[in-house]
Amino acid sequence: MSGSRPQAEREFTVYFFDTDAGGVAHNLTYLRWIEAARTDLAEALGWGIAEMVGGEHGCPVLTKTEVEYLIPARLGEKVKVVSRLGEVGKVRFWVESEVMGKGGEIFCRARQELVSVDLKTGKPKGLREDWRKKHG
Repeated sequence: MSGSRPQAEREFTVYFFDTDAGGVAHNLTYLRWIEAARTDLAEALGWGIAEMVGGEHGCPVLTKTEVEYLIPARLGEKVKVVSRLGEVGKVRFWVESEVMGKGGEIFCRARQELVSVDLKTGKPKGLREDWRKKHG
């Protein structure tokens, strides 16, 4: 991932409820962590949760997730999720995330596509103009 784009980081501990019977983080656990870091990123860029559901800019709706699981995170490990704003289009934008261990090892990479949607109509809406100007 390129370091020049806006990013957010969040740390997690792998708990029992995150793992399977073998103590390995379940695939959905990574997606939950990525969702939290992606929401932190939006908040840092001025698109907070309250505005997503009631603001004039619409709500970012996840339309695609591509995940590459590289090595397993295990029970008790500390992980860090780094999410960066990727490409910004007229209606869509992408967020790229990595889940890393304390030693810098990468457990998982993800690329997600989101579309700005008007929650009242359920239809795509043009992406925020300020985002397109600043990050497009």
